[in-house]
Amino acid sequence: MDQPAVAAPRGAHARRSRAQRDRSASVPPGQGRFLRFYLLLFGADALLGWLAWTMARPITHGLEYPLWSLRGAVASALSDVVVFGGLLALVAFRVVHHERRCFVDLGLRGPGRSSEFRRGYGLGLAWTAGAMVVAVAAGWTVVSGSVPPSTLLAFAPLWMVVTAFQAGVEEVIFRGWMLPLLAQRWGPYEAVTVQALLFGCLHLLVDANTTLAVLHGLVFGAFAGLYVLYRHGIWGAIGIHSAYNFAAIPLISLSTGGKYGPAGWHYAAITLTGIGVVVMLALDIRDRRRR
Repeated sequence: MDQPAVAAPRGAHARRSRAQRDRSASVPPGQGRFLRFYLLLFGADALLGWLAWTMARPITHGLEYPLWSLRGAVASALSDVVVFGGLLALVAFRVVHHERRCFVDLGLRGPGRSSEFRRGYGLGLAWTAGAMVVAVAAGWTVVSGSVPPSTLLAFAPLWMVVTAFQAGVEEVIFRGWMLPLLAQRWGPYEAVTVQALLFGCLHLLVDANTTLAVLHGLVFGAFAGLYVLYRHGIWGAIGIHSAYNFAAIPLISLSTGGKYGPAGWHYAAITLTGIGVVVMLALDIRDRRRR
């Protein structure tokens, strides 16, 4: 008579199954290959940005406030499609053809995606408006009427869609693909730090107050990374990032005479986001101790 199979200890079986899933789900690259791919993304961002600028320049020529005219808004939206669509295509190709994974494995699976996005979007709107209140109260900026409310409302749907696409691509790259990969190599908090640094470095390509843009990207990258660790998915971070980018357009425009550029709002937003980093770190540490 055949002897019955001896069941493996439950904990060992779970660890082995988890390890098998990890091995089958991804192909962890070496450090050199990882850095080369990031540099490829950086170079592609620069090249696509130049291409988008070349395409948009004839359309926006002569416009004082390109974001708030039909020609300028369409040109800006097409530019974002070129840049972020190209970056998304590169990451999707790597994940599907090199790592042999499904694209939705980049933190896009799981229940509650809609509720997570809505919760994040509400938080992002409140955060951005709060930064504006702080900036005005501190005397760092003033609200002007250069852009009529009717114009803001008319262009709001377009910018909501564009910023959601833009933010979604960045979250997929940095918090969906990069963060888990780095955490597997070095640990969660090291991963948050590295991806935040690289996310900030990507903002070296921003031509409006580059230093401030890099600092803002660094602090937000740390917050978004910790938020993803805490919520165990990227949909909430996509919502926050989308609302953050969307609300920043009219708020900065209102505080800088219709031009999207440096303003006191940035300083307030960086400060509030830095507080958010501390709060999320404390919450994540508390949850890890409870497990």
